[in-house]
Amino acid sequence: MSTSEAPSGTGRPVRARRGWRQWTAVVVAVLLGLVYLLSLAAYSEAGQSKVDNGPPPVNEKTAGLNFAFDLVAIDPAKGQMTLRMFINPQGSFYDEADGSFARNIRITVRYQAGGQVTRDIPAGTPVGGTSELIMFVEGNPNTYPFDHYEYGWPSDVDKANAIDDPYDVALSNPAPLLSVTELGPDGQTLPTRISIGVYPSTGLQGWTEKWNFSISEQPIGNAVPGDTLMLHMNIKRGGGVLAFVVVVLTLMVVTAVLAALVARSVARKRRPIEATMAGWFAALLFALVPLRTNMPGSPPIGAWIDVAIFYWVELGLLIAMAVFIGSWLRYRKPPPD
Repeated sequence: MSTSEAPSGTGRPVRARRGWRQWTAVVVAVLLGLVYLLSLAAYSEAGQSKVDNGPPPVNEKTAGLNFAFDLVAIDPAKGQMTLRMFINPQGSFYDEADGSFARNIRITVRYQAGGQVTRDIPAGTPVGGTSELIMFVEGNPNTYPFDHYEYGWPSDVDKANAIDDPYDVALSNPAPLLSVTELGPDGQTLPTRISIGVYPSTGLQGWTEKWNFSISEQPIGNAVPGDTLMLHMNIKRGGGVLAFVVVVLTLMVVTAVLAALVARSVARKRRPIEATMAGWFAALLFALVPLRTNMPGSPPIGAWIDVAIFYWVELGLLIAMAVFIGSWLRYRKPPPD
């Protein structure tokens, strides 16, 4: 019997292993494709703005003002958001001949970061241009990327439930956003009811916004009943940001695990010691810091992702580097004299 002949029956296990590897590659490819499609869907959903409730825009037959608001920026650390406001008069408030305001209007914006702001728009002012409003929002940036922010007023029930901690109050009711009054020739407010309409906004990329507008039933300030625009707004991060953060944190953990495996193999003499690998460990230790800092929205230092994952990943990389250097000092022979 020739020694070159393979024992009978050895071909089937080899074919079985090859088939198992092929199916594994197919499953991995399908999973990667699904993850890719889900990431695209999450990105397309990010930046969506939804007006759940609100007065419809007024038309030419209705004398009033239309407002458009866009969220252009949010600063979680300061608890502030920036809204871009555009005013479009309709009906008797609009001078179609020269495209300007036909009446004297006063816009009073409440709860701005710098306090209440009043803007007078004299008759004859061209329609166009925008104003930026910096408003306070309530939220906890340390829960990144699951942090969400609200603009509104607490209800009586919410106030009663937060007697011990006045800052832990749910803002479940609409709060005054702005009031509109008409001014007479002498600059005095007139008891004129002004219809208010709202256009839907375009949304800020990376955030999902829900706007709930309403018109007040009681006068606020110098406005007559029905001339104050109320808003309850809920802002949270979009699905694309959540997916990105999950991927980055997973890669950090995988990197720490790989570094630990390399250090373990060297410490147990299963792999030769290469002194240049110490630079690889050091590069990993410091390369993750800018990656964490440049996450979408720049999460504050000390957020829960740091306490739960990032600090431990850095500690694991440091221990792995220490094990590698200790093994190099212990097993590497000194140079000859």
